[in-house]
Amino acid sequence: MNRRPGAVVLGSDFRALAVVRSLARRGVPCALVDNLPRSAWFSRHVVARVRWRGPMDTPDFGAFLLRLGRDRFRDWVLFPMSDDTVALVAEEREQLRSAYRLTTPPPDTVRLAQDKRRLYALAEELGVPAPRTCCPATADELVSIELPFPVVVKPANSASLQAAARKKALAARDPDELLAAYRTVAGLVGSEGLMVQELIPGDGASQFSVGAFCRDGHCLVALTVRRRRQFPVDFGLGSCFVESVEVPELIPLALTLIERMRLSGMVEVEFKRDPRDRRFKVLDVNPRAWGWHGLCRDCGVDLPHLQYLEATGAPLPECRVRYGPRWRRLLTDLPAALVEMRSGTLSPLAYARSFLGPTSRSVLDLRDPLPALGDVAVALGRLVGMVARGPRDVRSVRIAPLEAVESLGRDRRGEA
Repeated sequence: MNRRPGAVVLGSDFRALAVVRSLARRGVPCALVDNLPRSAWFSRHVVARVRWRGPMDTPDFGAFLLRLGRDRFRDWVLFPMSDDTVALVAEEREQLRSAYRLTTPPPDTVRLAQDKRRLYALAEELGVPAPRTCCPATADELVSIELPFPVVVKPANSASLQAAARKKALAARDPDELLAAYRTVAGLVGSEGLMVQELIPGDGASQFSVGAFCRDGHCLVALTVRRRRQFPVDFGLGSCFVESVEVPELIPLALTLIERMRLSGMVEVEFKRDPRDRRFKVLDVNPRAWGWHGLCRDCGVDLPHLQYLEATGAPLPECRVRYGPRWRRLLTDLPAALVEMRSGTLSPLAYARSFLGPTSRSVLDLRDPLPALGDVAVALGRLVGMVARGPRDVRSVRIAPLEAVESLGRDRRGEA
């Protein structure tokens, strides 16, 4: 019998698959818990699959997870994959730690990371650049906002809008569109915590991240990447083509936030480079596994393994970062590239060249082929469901496309 603690992964998407494959190659048994079987569900490396019928951010799921740990997976390492499950595990920390080894920071830290109002306030206090942001309590307060157009409207925690409409934000280029966007988002997720924020020009190639492993605010290892393409291309739900590139000036900015927040474990800090003042501005802090974390292993930093060792009290190996490898999620990178080709920002030849050189894939692996088939099947199922349901409310609002919004913003600033 294998006495080594296993890993319970909450979720089964490509992020979870990267965790499973990382740990399985080290001999760690992995179990999945999800309400929608996705790519990792079909991996040959999974030793147990538990289907939950219902949302995974409710007290009922928390109680179920606690029973599951006590009955089947006691002392296994718990890896929540989404913002919702991270928040749940943090809030139920005292109960769940009696059954699992946790990888999630305390609730105060998670709330700070997930509430962008508090995150941006902290960034301002620490002198870390961030987008200018206002938080109107009602639509009537929009007239007093002193931000230049174009702007975006989004909730303080983007998970709510993503769940409601598969969107992170809506863009607006004038007061009428701002009011329409505000009312649309408020109608979907409520007005509590809505933010209006300046739109930083630039596409996915302007976005960068720091991936780090930390212990109580102290960074043990970190690397930087450029998130060159995302999908959707306006406000991406996830990166789809990422390059590991050394950007030394990002590290101090990320570490300033990590230290004050006393973060532990896997952490991604997202930035966007503002061409107007050439500064990197923080967008998000993710205290969990993120979309492209599988790239880190190719760069010499196997983050899920480090997280497992830390949770089980084992010593951590020395990691040496090497730059050059890239990561691609072809299922979303291809449509994102087609959008960029239509807009004239990417040529077919340049896209073809992006396949040259060492590039890891998010799902496809000939040694573990079934997840790729499952990934396509789930994507087709979602597409059929979207067609059957018809357009969501958020799409019926006449909000300018992001390309038009950014073009107008450049014209107003006198940019070329």
